[in-house]
Amino acid sequence: MSRFSRRDLLRAAGAVGAGASAALIAGPAYAGTGDRRDRAEDQKSFFVATDGKDSNRGTQAAPFATPEKARDAIRAWRQGAPGRATAPVTVFLRGGTYRRTRSFTLEAQDSGAPGRPVTYAAYNGEQVRLVGGVDLPATGFEAVSDEAIRNRLPAGSRDIVREFDLKALGITDYGQIVQTGYGLPRTVTPPELFFNSEAMTLARYPSTGFLAVGQVIDPGGNPRSVLGDPDKMAAEFAKGATFKYTDPQPSTWTDTSDVWMQGYWFYEWADGNLQIKAIDPAAQTVSTKTASMYSVKAGQRYYYYNVLEELDSPGEWYLDRATGKLYLYPPSDLTGASVQLSLLADPMAVLNGCSNVTFSNLTFEGSRGDGIVITDGTSNTVADCTLRLLGGRAVTIGDTSVSAGPHGGSGNEVRGCHIQATGQGGIALAGGDRATLTPARNRAVGNEIHDYSRLQLTYSPAVELAGVGNHVANNHIYDAPHVAVLFRGNDHVIEYNEINDVVKETNDAGAIYAGREWTGRGTVIRYNFLHDIVGSGGSHFASGVYLDDCFCGTTAFGNIFYKVDTAFQIGGGRDNVISNNIMLSSGRSVTLDERGLNWAAANVAPGGAWGMYNMLAAVPYQEEPWRSRYPNLVNIADDQPAYPKYDVVEYNALHTVAALSIAPSARTYGTVDHNLTLTADPGVVTVVDGKPTLGNDDLIAAQLPGYQRIPMNRIGLS
Repeated sequence: MSRFSRRDLLRAAGAVGAGASAALIAGPAYAGTGDRRDRAEDQKSFFVATDGKDSNRGTQAAPFATPEKARDAIRAWRQGAPGRATAPVTVFLRGGTYRRTRSFTLEAQDSGAPGRPVTYAAYNGEQVRLVGGVDLPATGFEAVSDEAIRNRLPAGSRDIVREFDLKALGITDYGQIVQTGYGLPRTVTPPELFFNSEAMTLARYPSTGFLAVGQVIDPGGNPRSVLGDPDKMAAEFAKGATFKYTDPQPSTWTDTSDVWMQGYWFYEWADGNLQIKAIDPAAQTVSTKTASMYSVKAGQRYYYYNVLEELDSPGEWYLDRATGKLYLYPPSDLTGASVQLSLLADPMAVLNGCSNVTFSNLTFEGSRGDGIVITDGTSNTVADCTLRLLGGRAVTIGDTSVSAGPHGGSGNEVRGCHIQATGQGGIALAGGDRATLTPARNRAVGNEIHDYSRLQLTYSPAVELAGVGNHVANNHIYDAPHVAVLFRGNDHVIEYNEINDVVKETNDAGAIYAGREWTGRGTVIRYNFLHDIVGSGGSHFASGVYLDDCFCGTTAFGNIFYKVDTAFQIGGGRDNVISNNIMLSSGRSVTLDERGLNWAAANVAPGGAWGMYNMLAAVPYQEEPWRSRYPNLVNIADDQPAYPKYDVVEYNALHTVAALSIAPSARTYGTVDHNLTLTADPGVVTVVDGKPTLGNDDLIAAQLPGYQRIPMNRIGLS
């Protein structure tokens, strides 16, 4: 007999919720016919509740059970009379937990109209949770009785670890760990375990920190060396690496068939995972099934994970895919705990070609993929929602993987949301037309975004921009191993954001980052407060704003840097304006190099690895409106393109930070003037209860003629 009660089984199927609507009527739920005002065909609001039925009428007294039924009811209602196609409609979701086993999909026919949206909203402030996973009842966790498993567990864990039989709940699809990381496309993550809304850690060694790669016997393939040729890249990926391990612990493991390693295998800004092929205890070597993107280098950081024998710390877990048994070292008492396993691989909500649809005050959580995906949409809004505990991104609008940013639509907005504990980034905003430089005007405004790259550690930003004319404003972004805002394309605006405690696990990286493109011009970075960005150390460093590898045409104005390794790292680009910024208590102020004339010369040249000329040829840079918008780009190929020309560094204020470091050619062909080094603290930043707080720039304005005051009261979350 199953040890699970009928209620447990129902909860696992998502059938039990808060029952918020049951108290609204007397007698049997939803009995009675109601009057004409209750008839669904005459209303512009529909209701959904966890204890509703899709056979109901969708009224407040007789709600539906699923948002799909509400969507279908709207379609039917609109066909009932002229004018309803553009009438505003609201679907109210009553409080409770809605188990999702498929994407909630809206098409063009489900659109609203300008000023008259179709809205899916929590009712009257009730907590609505859309969950892509299954609740694991605490009663299902038992002591480990299998002696073979107990013998593999650390001695100190054997009586603490608890096992859960997923097959007893009918769960048989456990997903697979797959290779991910820098240079690889985003993938659906395997199931994750959450305990009281905190992500648990797959059993790893060491439990914290990293080991160092020992002597490299075979570095494996180098797929990056043949970038652009899929067949050659596949052949390189097939060449696994072999290296010596310096810590003998792997020699003690019984089964390494599904053990993986996570590491920074060649560069400190490029992470990835590798599956173990074999461990040779005699030689103390480990071999991998596939190659890392840049191969493997001695001394680099890594750790092992998905190792049953290392289940030795609170909050660690392991899933035996062969038996369907889940093992957990509970972080606290299981009694009354909420334990959740993410299962849904598809996005939780998908909008295809929709316009004027709003999601408001909803929580999306516990899924293996993205929260919300909007493709070719117009004027859709995600407002005041919580998106957390997701394997992918919170919100994806279009395709940000290329500069053109296709399928992003226009006028979409993510506003006032709380985004936390996502696996592969926060918000992606694409859209706009690069050929005509038509802006998309998609926006990410007033969001709190943190812990947003738990699984893919690098290049999984809080906000990613592509295309033309998108906007990132008044967000608070913090706690991440790598970049906060990444942009490609043209004419974006990044303003009034507070960004701190990012680039925590990497270096040679930036909180706000773009790289390797002459044509990605017109972006303005202004009035942002960046603080406590120090990187992981080493010979390279973390930057507040990093325009990498000859990136061009960006304006950074009125930003404030406090306790940042390097405020600005300008990697040999052209036409960049660094003006009116304040740099305080930091390592370096502005570093502007001429890499295109030395170590990167071959990469910048025609046919070079960076493909600069190919990207130039992909846009109509000698035609209107490009010709007028970016005049210095028109003849770049004949104007010493590897030189850092026409950069401007002026009206910046520095205190307790190294002087400007400007390459000779940048000084020759650019402008470096009217920069002020202060001898006294200007009072711009004060620390209150351990938190840096903005004051005023009166002292700077008094000492630096031409300096423009920064509207500090507008910076930050709003």
